[in-house]
Amino acid sequence: MDDPNFNPDARPSEQAPELDSEPLKLSAGEPPAGQAPVWESAPLEVRTADDPADVESRRRSFLHNLFLLLSLTLAAFILTAWILVRVDAPFGAFSTGPQEVVQAQLLALDRGQLRPAYDMFSSRYRGQVSFEVWHELIVTHWRMFHGEVLRSEEPAKSGPGVSLEIYLRGADDKDYRARFLLIRTDGRWWIDDVHWAVEPDRGEFSRT
Repeated sequence: MDDPNFNPDARPSEQAPELDSEPLKLSAGEPPAGQAPVWESAPLEVRTADDPADVESRRRSFLHNLFLLLSLTLAAFILTAWILVRVDAPFGAFSTGPQEVVQAQLLALDRGQLRPAYDMFSSRYRGQVSFEVWHELIVTHWRMFHGEVLRSEEPAKSGPGVSLEIYLRGADDKDYRARFLLIRTDGRWWIDDVHWAVEPDRGEFSRT
């Protein structure tokens, strides 16, 4: 027999769980339970190729390298000039006039530059002595023409031109005296004649 007091919708009451009276506290940086952490990153400073700071830095670097290159070039030029002055010291008094032509020919002879040396003769001399004859003479007596200049005399008036005497020591360790006769035509000086002699015998001249 059915119980008249039975109620099918009635369920035994369940005791609600006790909650902590204290409020839920979260520490800084800790996400709530069940929530994924969110990470915050500091903004990155990105410089583009057109950043004024980069442009200015490259400009300063370029100017520094350019200044360094110019300084090294100037130093090399000064050193080269100093070496040339030391090597050509005997020609220190040769500044203008016929001395420059004599200096140029002696240097060309010492370096074996025979054609340029021959071209410093006047047209009259080249008409009398061909390059082949003069070349043979230089090759035969090359020790005499490869010499060190010891001293030079001042140019002296000689007819229509000037004469200049140079004292040298040849590759054969003999002392020589070269007497140059120069004339001025076409606005420049030319070697019109030259004689070489072995010192101290001043009577033995060799015409070249």
